[in-house]
Amino acid sequence: MNYIDELYLIITDENLKIKRISESLLELLGYEHFDLIDENLNKFTDRNIKEFLDQKEFVIFLKSKRGIQFKGYFKTTVLYDYFNNPKGYLFQFLETKDEKIDEDFMVFNTQNIKMKKILERASLVAQSDVSVLISGETGTGKSKLAKWIHLNSVRSRNNFVSVNCSAIPDTLFESEFFGYEKGAFTGAVSSKPGKVELADGGTLFLDEIGDLSLTSQAKLLVFVDTKEFERLGSSKPRKSDVRIISATNKDLVKEIQNKNFRSDLFYRLCVVRIEIPPLRERKEDIPLIVNSILAKKNKRITQRAMDVIVSKDWYGNVRELRAFLEAVSIFTANKEIIDVEDLNSEFVHFSEEGNIEISEEVLFNEEKRIVEALKKSKGNKRKAAKLLGISPATLWRKIKQYKIEI
Repeated sequence: MNYIDELYLIITDENLKIKRISESLLELLGYEHFDLIDENLNKFTDRNIKEFLDQKEFVIFLKSKRGIQFKGYFKTTVLYDYFNNPKGYLFQFLETKDEKIDEDFMVFNTQNIKMKKILERASLVAQSDVSVLISGETGTGKSKLAKWIHLNSVRSRNNFVSVNCSAIPDTLFESEFFGYEKGAFTGAVSSKPGKVELADGGTLFLDEIGDLSLTSQAKLLVFVDTKEFERLGSSKPRKSDVRIISATNKDLVKEIQNKNFRSDLFYRLCVVRIEIPPLRERKEDIPLIVNSILAKKNKRITQRAMDVIVSKDWYGNVRELRAFLEAVSIFTANKEIIDVEDLNSEFVHFSEEGNIEISEEVLFNEEKRIVEALKKSKGNKRKAAKLLGISPATLWRKIKQYKIEI
């Protein structure tokens, strides 16, 4: 095998018919020459290569003859004839061994037409560097989609840095985002890079962007505009080449109207908007998700039990469904097959004093679960939220939604 054949190289004509492929790549994919010569390159790729020919580098999955997928990058070079007319393409495959798409991305196991279109759109967006705003209810998988876009982009070789904007007070915004130098304030015993610096070359994910204060929004806007920042305690400007993806469960247009969100920041963050539908609008996906979760626990579920789960409106979406199945699995530790009666077990432990027996009606009714938690916590919303496994802000929103009297 010569040096050229040791590289993962493919030469095609202008119609992407394979004219030469290196021995090493044939070995990786488990094919023989006669399997692939004069075949279209798309035979063993996960996407239509024609859509990406204008890009010098893009993420790709190659499928072996046995169905194994290899993630990497295609570097594309146009080949010309003597008269400088395009005559084909040279592709080099660079395999990556980095983070793989695992069970955390089961939310994208879908048969729903709308969800399939969203993933197709996300695949195209992943190949560019535009800012993306992902919206949707709590638990729909906004952070997972952001990570999925990162892993399918050429930036996946660099960091994916996630920031929970709702957890950062104004006083800590600059130190968290931009970092600080030694001695910048009391307790700064050493220098520390901020989130934007850690994400250099990769993706900066701003979760719950709608919870940032107007003051913090103004500081973020300057960075988004210039990609420049200064560490606290330093006057030296630094640059960070990041791709920004944001997520929110709020209607930012309404927040702008209510003067809670800056319109100039919104239009910079929302070059492309992707809205994830709630689980109750794509119920055909629930069996896929349920089976994915239970398979990891070596469990199966009967059809009638599955029908009960599918019939419910999961207002906490995939997050609530996963938490429910985790509880079911705990209480059926000695069983391999989950049936309807297993869905009525004592899954909710509200206090140290003992369990509350939860009927099926209460278990699957979010409003009644909230009322039960408020009763148990004697109206203490923070304690009730902790019992329910949700944030106090989410609980308050649900109380107003269901018009629950405290």
